[in-house]
Amino acid sequence: MKHTFLLIAMLMPMLFVGHTARAQNRPAEEKGKELLRLASEKVRSYRSLRASFTYEMDSQGVKERMDGILYTAGDKYHMKVGENIFMSDGTTSWTILGDLDEVHIDLVANADGGITPTALLAEFESGFRATFIRQERVNGRNADLIDLVPSQTQAFFKYRLAIDAADQSLIYTIAYDRSGGTYTYRIN
Repeated sequence: MKHTFLLIAMLMPMLFVGHTARAQNRPAEEKGKELLRLASEKVRSYRSLRASFTYEMDSQGVKERMDGILYTAGDKYHMKVGENIFMSDGTTSWTILGDLDEVHIDLVANADGGITPTALLAEFESGFRATFIRQERVNGRNADLIDLVPSQTQAFFKYRLAIDAADQSLIYTIAYDRSGGTYTYRIN
């Protein structure tokens, strides 16, 4: 929950090739930015939200899968993932690690990145470069795939979002870290 994001540096073999790639990516970046804006607007239009999801981690030979549920209302949220509970009243956040019998309490303003589940898409909109990758079928639905690269160094170097092309709802997100780990949230 307190993951922050890392910036990936991409090297171009020649200045000309780099310039050509940027020029060709502008339409993909504009489309990615617009799709992300529409998805963010949809989430912000809800007074409250309930979502069940599956969390999958594959990092350094460790694989983990847990089901979870998220309830939000504005900046308030309650999320249960496996034995862990994350909640906030908008001012204070509590992390209850059930398997470790630990509770962490912090002010939301002091939290790593200050990201709440409801603010996540807004953060993606402003703190990342969005690029439309392609449209593909995901679970029988047409999904727009968008890659997000952070504008500042963070724990994850890239996110991939799959957004339903018909209703702009989030289907899944995958976070990629530099050691080859992936962290996937699939909305059920």
